[in-house]
Amino acid sequence: MISQTGSRTGLRGRILLTVGLTTILIMMLMSWGILYRWRQGQIQREEGTALAVSHAFSVAVIDALVYAGQGFEQPEGVLDHYVELFMVQNQRLRAITILDPEGEVVAQSWGHLPGLWVAGDLPAIMTVPGPRVVIDQNPEGSWVLETIMPMHSGNHRWGVLVLSFEADSIRSRLAQGFFLLLIFSAAVTSILLLLLWMLLSRILNSLHTLVTAMDQVDFETGYVPPLPSRGDEIGLLNLGFQQMGKRLQQSRQDVLRAEKQVWHAERLASIGRLASGLAHEINNPINGVRNCIYAIKADPENREQTNEYLEMMDEGLSHASGVIEKLLGFARKQQSGLAPVLLNDAVESVIRLVNFKLGRKNITLKTELDPDLPTVMADRQLIQEVIMNLLINAVDAVPDGGFIRIRTQANDDEILLLVHDQGHGIARHIQDQIFDPFFTTKDTGEGTGLGLSISLGIVQAHGGILHVESTPEDGTTFTMQLPMESAIETEEKE
Repeated sequence: MISQTGSRTGLRGRILLTVGLTTILIMMLMSWGILYRWRQGQIQREEGTALAVSHAFSVAVIDALVYAGQGFEQPEGVLDHYVELFMVQNQRLRAITILDPEGEVVAQSWGHLPGLWVAGDLPAIMTVPGPRVVIDQNPEGSWVLETIMPMHSGNHRWGVLVLSFEADSIRSRLAQGFFLLLIFSAAVTSILLLLLWMLLSRILNSLHTLVTAMDQVDFETGYVPPLPSRGDEIGLLNLGFQQMGKRLQQSRQDVLRAEKQVWHAERLASIGRLASGLAHEINNPINGVRNCIYAIKADPENREQTNEYLEMMDEGLSHASGVIEKLLGFARKQQSGLAPVLLNDAVESVIRLVNFKLGRKNITLKTELDPDLPTVMADRQLIQEVIMNLLINAVDAVPDGGFIRIRTQANDDEILLLVHDQGHGIARHIQDQIFDPFFTTKDTGEGTGLGLSISLGIVQAHGGILHVESTPEDGTTFTMQLPMESAIETEEKE
């Protein structure tokens, strides 16, 4: 089962984190650029306005100074009147200072001592070559925009005009703009992340549906759950999965057909290995029948002898027919299907078929079959094939006059079949290979190398286990473990 929750959350989180950080970085850079240019524009506009105001006021001041310098009579305190009037007309003005060329105060709107300007001390102000604007905090902690305007008329220098404007409103406006830009950036980033979240949720939900469908694929039956059709790349992925499911079903059917063909071929090969002995079993009754026919022809009038020979002929033909029926019953390809099977009956059927081979090698076969053995849910014909392969391998491994033991027993929820032979055993270094297809230790023509491989596949298909234990001293024991029918029913109910 694939863990979808952790994968989806991790992928979504990584994408959102990456895109979110990238978006935040881009928005910060864009906001900084926009804010910087806007701030510079605001400051330049304020500086331009302040310089324009300073220049306009300096013209009136220069005119008053020119008139006074040329001896024209003017009302007393005309410059102070200009200062007061200009302060009233410009609400943002906080202070006006008019200095003569020697740095003496000609007129001012404030009562403090000179030298408290944010632009610098008196010598620095008097030496300014041209109009200058400075924005800084004054000693009281307020922000001030200060203009220094040297006053010239021709080549004559009349002094310096210093105007101080309040700049707290400018700073407040800049802070407000920064705050609004921050809110805008946060809103844009949040909307982008929300849209990305919704898009990722849709994509990941589609992938979750696909993963769920993958988990629901039944490899036993080839069932592949349907998926919704879409017109995007996810739809192509769903379509590819459906097509893969169809190919899986077809491949499974092909494999099942191939397995059945291989199993049937191995069964026929096992029958071929029995053919020589069975030919002897069939040939003896036929020869007996021929002898009876010859005797009847020699004395056709002897009815008592004829009746005796006819009974002998019938018994011989019945024996040959029984052998042939056993062969055909084992070799015939039948419809497979699970049904309750008593393992003891399957063992006895196989033993009857190979008894002649045991007799030819004078092998002693001992059976220890549990009379109270429960049934197993299995395909009888396939289980008989496994028993046949194990028993024939044991017969081939045991020398003439050897010993084979077959035992069945119940163990917890399992049925065990043990086939033990007193042969030379299987070398330890090849014990892991004996279940590989086409691997055989027999001479060429004596085995296909498929018997144990097919037997292992049959046992595993029935939910069982097939393993081997072998040593040169004790011989070889193959153990087949199959679940009881009752255990399978309990699992299905759960």
